[in-house]
Amino acid sequence: MRSSTVSGMDLLRKNQNKFKLFVVDTLIFTVGGVFCSVAVNCFLSRNGILNGGFTGMAMVLYELFGFPIGTAIFIMNIPLFAVAFKKLGRSFVLRTAWATFIVSVLIDFGEILPVYRNDLLLCSVFGGALTGIGLGTVFIRNATTGGVDIIAKLVCLKFPQISIGNTFIVFDAIVIVAGGFVYGKIESVLYAAVVIFVSSQVLDYIVYGVSRGACILIVTEKYELVRNALVNDIDRGVTVMKGQGGYSNKEKYVFMCACFDNQTQKIIRKIKLIDENAFTVVTQSKQISGKGF
Repeated sequence: MRSSTVSGMDLLRKNQNKFKLFVVDTLIFTVGGVFCSVAVNCFLSRNGILNGGFTGMAMVLYELFGFPIGTAIFIMNIPLFAVAFKKLGRSFVLRTAWATFIVSVLIDFGEILPVYRNDLLLCSVFGGALTGIGLGTVFIRNATTGGVDIIAKLVCLKFPQISIGNTFIVFDAIVIVAGGFVYGKIESVLYAAVVIFVSSQVLDYIVYGVSRGACILIVTEKYELVRNALVNDIDRGVTVMKGQGGYSNKEKYVFMCACFDNQTQKIIRKIKLIDENAFTVVTQSKQISGKGF
């Protein structure tokens, strides 16, 4: 009897946690939807400025037929949800479907909002920034607003050699060019490029924060001098591995150092002063976590 009571309490607690998670998700998706709605209705669609992805497609449909943008976004996503359900997992698709529904509804209700028309460049910048904030708010809850995000994931599963980034670029380019013909002016295409650039930068900042930086690999024979320079002079941690030159067969040391972007050139200059023959590779890191970051 006691065992069944404990089991029932565990189930109740689990359901309560799920409900709390659902409420938090809904609130955050709503906040993201408000930002997207303001971006589309106040700065973009009624100023003839396109966005990328399914939002851009919905804007084109709105221009041609007056079809509500939010409704169009959700309807276009329905077939993707069905396909992605098995491929990408039930939890991800359900959260994405719910987020997409909330954002779509808020975009349609946002048609009552006033429109800013004074400066189209400002419209592009603020429209892109608000779009990035809205999408980033949804992304940090492990969901998306559907559209190209799902298409890119499905394409990558089918064709691993095609990157998600390239899928985004191709799809956005098609939407923008098609929209340019519909709107009948090159400015729509040019301002759309501004919107996409700004939104992607803001989105990255929200999702990855200030933890972005660089990872530097340094191959050198001057172990002690390089180690002291990195640890004591530049105050960065470093991991040291032993290596061997494939051509020279000489023993070398490979330093791996994670740093902030603004420290990259300082480190490179310091290493060159110590060992002008050092081999240095710098790679961008979208997220670095751990002590010192």
